[in-house]
Amino acid sequence: MENVIKNMNIKTMLDRAEYERVTPPANGESVNIQITDEITVKLLSDEIARVTIARSAVSNPERLFKLYVEMSADVLVDKKYYDQLANPAEYFKKTPICRAIVSQIALFIANMTTNSPIGPMITAPMLQA
Repeated sequence: MENVIKNMNIKTMLDRAEYERVTPPANGESVNIQITDEITVKLLSDEIARVTIARSAVSNPERLFKLYVEMSADVLVDKKYYDQLANPAEYFKKTPICRAIVSQIALFIANMTTNSPIGPMITAPMLQA
């Protein structure tokens, strides 16, 4: 299915960003932060598919902050090959398109959390389950 994407030149766009500071942990309290990503692909026209990745950081117990960032890119596709995809999201997960979007999300999160209680949170520039 190499012919699905017509052009790799994309521009990532910020769709949504949320950051909320919550209760700080008590002295000695351990906080586990879980990073999850969700990818969606929506065909906008016969030639354009929007690939969207949303990354959230959730702590257990809920401490420090709540964080959500969503970015997307419109991709030029060949509809004939796109329609043959059983699962467009699974296909795009393995492309440079997703790597570019996730890299931008990771940078955005690092900048957004610079002044947080833990300093800049560096998340992996790859999709997280």
